Amino acid sequence: MSSRLFKITILSLTMVFVYCAVNIFAARYYRLLEKERPIYLGLRAIDSLAAVEYINLGSGTERARFYKNFWYYKKDEERIEFEERIEYAFREFGKYAPLRDDRIPVYVKYGPASKREVITPQKKIAVRTREVVKPAEVWTYKAHGIIFDFLRITRAYEIIALSEFGENLRIPYLKEVAQDSTIEIEPVSPLDFSVATGRFRQKRNLTRLEIYITVDIEDTTDLAFSRHIRVYNAQNSLIEEKKNILIPQEGEKGTFFDEVNFWLKPEKYYLEIQLVDIKNKKLGEKKLWVDLIEYQDDAKEIGDLIPAKIIDEAFTHEKFNKPVGRVIPLTHAVLPVHTPFYFYTEVYNLETKDGLHRLRTTYEVYNKAKMRKEVVDVMMKDWIEPGDVAYVGARYHPMDLDPGYYIIVAIIKDLLSGKERTAVTEFQLVAIE
Repeated sequence: MSSRLFKITILSLTMVFVYCAVNIFAARYYRLLEKERPIYLGLRAIDSLAAVEYINLGSGTERARFYKNFWYYKKDEERIEFEERIEYAFREFGKYAPLRDDRIPVYVKYGPASKREVITPQKKIAVRTREVVKPAEVWTYKAHGIIFDFLRITRAYEIIALSEFGENLRIPYLKEVAQDSTIEIEPVSPLDFSVATGRFRQKRNLTRLEIYITVDIEDTTDLAFSRHIRVYNAQNSLIEEKKNILIPQEGEKGTFFDEVNFWLKPEKYYLEIQLVDIKNKKLGEKKLWVDLIEYQDDAKEIGDLIPAKIIDEAFTHEKFNKPVGRVIPLTHAVLPVHTPFYFYTEVYNLETKDGLHRLRTTYEVYNKAKMRKEVVDVMMKDWIEPGDVAYVGARYHPMDLDPGYYIIVAIIKDLLSGKERTAVTEFQLVAIE
């Protein structure tokens, strides 16, 4: 038997086994009494082994005894809370497909969400009716730092994404431990890392150039990097440079984030970025041009639109801190389908009334292959904040968007002056293997 045929055979047998198991439990579920069905669904949320044992018992008397014994050594308050939650979840979410609706176990386990967003199928514009987005819900549990994205598939809402935020989300990053001279090594192999930039106004005729770096690390044991960045002007004169020794923090392996900021006059610059893995004698270099001329005399009134892994109120390192909280930028906005992510930008020279500005932010998402023909998503939000500068962070849920390349256009309207400012960036969704 060929390897491919063997794999197909194993996959087919697995699918048959899963299908039969699901059918068996479904048949047993619908043989339960009406009052027993919510109990089974609730047990499945907090103790899957107990749920299996419960549903396999042969009589209602045995199940009642089992349920009583299950709570015998637990607090009455826990049982009462469990029964209140499962009663609500079964009533609200168990009408059509209770065995498949993931909102039931989430509600039983975590209780009511601190924020529940219901998304109706009205997202797509100028497309055929059959392409409209499926109904969806987003449940945020602030105390747990968890966000659930549910999508309605046939008659049940199923979890398509679970994301974290807050103090529980640890971000691997590179920490500066020393200033140092350039590390000279004889490289054994190249070091691969990624770079992106963001441009923002610091003050009149002074631009903040943010340089974002990510590097994938398999083992951080005794690992240290030398980072050397040189900034040249258009006449090839060295304007600024920064040299640091970095060590990985908050993780033993994975993608590690770094950020370096320069404050520069609005001109055109050439960057040389060198990263050295000192332990393994690996050397990586990136060279790129950045143009800051648009910021001359405050002509540019909106910063770059930066995709980010997370924007929240937690703390990783001061170099990631902004007025909206920590912002961990992505060097490549390439994400698995369904995965929520974030955007950040800044808006300048806003009109104010009583010291406050008023904004309307609209994010339009386009399928890049059908640009100008199809808006696949729209997000809108109004803001009222102090000052004439707005620091705007937004979370985006791709939900059921297909794999592909997308363009997002941020349209920021000053509601006091009527003036609009626009920023654009791209992202890619890839299929989950």
